[in-house]
Amino acid sequence: MAKNKKDVRARTWTFILYPESAPENWRDILDGYHIPWVESPLHDKDVNPDGTVKKAHRHIILLFDGKKSFEQVKDITDALNAPIPQKTANTKGLVRYLIHMDNPEKHQYKREDIICHSGADIERYFEVSMSSRTAILRDIMQFIRDSELDNYSDFIGYCLDNEEYEWFNIATNYNTLAINKLLDAEYQKHNPKNVSKNGSLDEKVAQVKEMRKKGIKLAVIADTVGISLATVKRYLKK
Repeated sequence: MAKNKKDVRARTWTFILYPESAPENWRDILDGYHIPWVESPLHDKDVNPDGTVKKAHRHIILLFDGKKSFEQVKDITDALNAPIPQKTANTKGLVRYLIHMDNPEKHQYKREDIICHSGADIERYFEVSMSSRTAILRDIMQFIRDSELDNYSDFIGYCLDNEEYEWFNIATNYNTLAINKLLDAEYQKHNPKNVSKNGSLDEKVAQVKEMRKKGIKLAVIADTVGISLATVKRYLKK
């Protein structure tokens, strides 16, 4: 009795494209296949284990309606002078890897620099689960308390200025009321006579950065300023 052959085909395939090797019209070539595909930002800040910078490249995802074989997809990568393709069963993880979203140790690229072609839709892969929303909300509330923020405008401004898009999503689509209540409580606590505290966040950020310049450890900075270690790290990103 013949053994069942393993199906090595897949609907989702990925490959790396090096701009210096690809044809100038490589996007037009891909569009000509009339399949949904996704283009990562240019990865020009990735580093090797020895600290050297990797050759600039893009990650490409092909989203077929039906399963395709390696040979079928390789015809496409050959037309682009690209390395051989790889199939994937975890499309969500692959899409999020385009910007290293779940790999904080790697350079973080911008979500808005992901480009979808030929009707590709990847928004569902960035949706936040209930457990993740709870964890993010905890971080947000700790940050608000640490920073003594007391109005919604300043908080949203911080999210936009520092590309905290997950925070922005939580604050505008899920937990707006809870966040506003905390901001109002902070206002009442720090402004009993409606005295403005403008600049308090900037002052704390400046203090943290100055201490760090002096070589003071992050944990010591957190204890001295009276904020969490996570908030110290966020201040240093500003």
